[in-house]
Amino acid sequence: MLTGLVTTVDPSVTDPIPQVSILIPCWNAAGSIGRALDSVLATADPTIECVVVDDASTDGTADLVQSLADRDPRIVFVRAPVNAGASAARNLGLPLVRGEWLTFLDSDDRMLPGALAALHRAAVTTDALAVVGQRIWSDGVDTWITPQYDRPDIREPGRKSLVANPGLMFYASGTGKLFHRSIREGLRFEGRVLGDQPWTLRALLRAGDRIQVIGDVVYEWTRPGPGHEFTSITLEKRQSAARAADAVDVAIGALHEVRAEADLQLPDDASRRLIHAAYLDRLVRADFAGPVSRALDTRDPGTRRLFEALTAFIAAAPADIVARSDAVLERVLRPPLAHWDRVPHDARPAYWSMARSLPQGTIVPGRLFRSPLERAALRIGRRFPGRAGTLLANGAAISAPVARRMLAHLPGRGRSATGTAAPVQPDRR
Repeated sequence: MLTGLVTTVDPSVTDPIPQVSILIPCWNAAGSIGRALDSVLATADPTIECVVVDDASTDGTADLVQSLADRDPRIVFVRAPVNAGASAARNLGLPLVRGEWLTFLDSDDRMLPGALAALHRAAVTTDALAVVGQRIWSDGVDTWITPQYDRPDIREPGRKSLVANPGLMFYASGTGKLFHRSIREGLRFEGRVLGDQPWTLRALLRAGDRIQVIGDVVYEWTRPGPGHEFTSITLEKRQSAARAADAVDVAIGALHEVRAEADLQLPDDASRRLIHAAYLDRLVRADFAGPVSRALDTRDPGTRRLFEALTAFIAAAPADIVARSDAVLERVLRPPLAHWDRVPHDARPAYWSMARSLPQGTIVPGRLFRSPLERAALRIGRRFPGRAGTLLANGAAISAPVARRMLAHLPGRGRSATGTAAPVQPDRR
């Protein structure tokens, strides 16, 4: 049952079924929605419809889209009664989608010329159930791709599956792809952040080995340069530890959804476990590592909340997978120890709680924690939860960076000898 108000007349049952539907959620996007729509409405082949859902904007977005819909019958326009986030907006639009194939477009991005034709051509000529095109990032001047995205599983054209090509999980948004209607049934979006990840990955799991990756660059993801930022939940997640903690909370449910879909779709235990482990690795490296690093860089007052959320995530994830995860140790546990002086005092007990949430049997390899004092701090903090243990662990953690700095100034001692690990690089996704 729709809860929004459809402000254009629904296409009649006698209208031709479009080959591709584009679903566009928008909120306060008056400055960009026109460009987004122009990027797809110029398409003559394949036939399309644009389902635009306004998430209770307070600027001129709704009036602008309404005026465009009045002139172009390919636009189906829905207004949500209250602001509920992009996931709710997409869910509101899904029942209106009529095309055999579906793609998503964010209101501040654009599809590149020829994108829909390239995606649809691959869909109908390769017997695929999902088609994955290439994406670039743009600030309006420069374009780039990120290291997380630059993986053969994503970048090399060909027939793929999530089991054979788990690197596809690092491209977990619904944009830049086509999804056949047979793999979309019953899927819904959840959460204001990370909401599209489980939807996309569940659809790709249903596609099995009928995922076609093409080399055409089809999608431009807008990331404004300094001084031109806009307000968005995604941006807030990257700048605020407290908002990032909300994303970690959502990730608990996202991991559960993807695991459940893998258990349903995959016939053997080894493949299921591979997907479970690969998605946990993706979440840690692409969604958690950056906020942890930035929280330390800025000494964010929300760091304790972030550590508490990460503790809950570790506890909820499969223990055997966490115990073998280098990503959890390297990207979540290691950076605070390496920069203990940047950890706010009120967040330090939460850090040790996080360390204690690691499953029994978790091995801390020396290649990740090369400093003996760091290893000692982690060992004490995990084994002795009381006040005395915490004080000892804090002392070892405080001493570790001091010892590294002193060793770094000794003659003939290089960085490798000090045990200093490379800093976590912020993800420019």
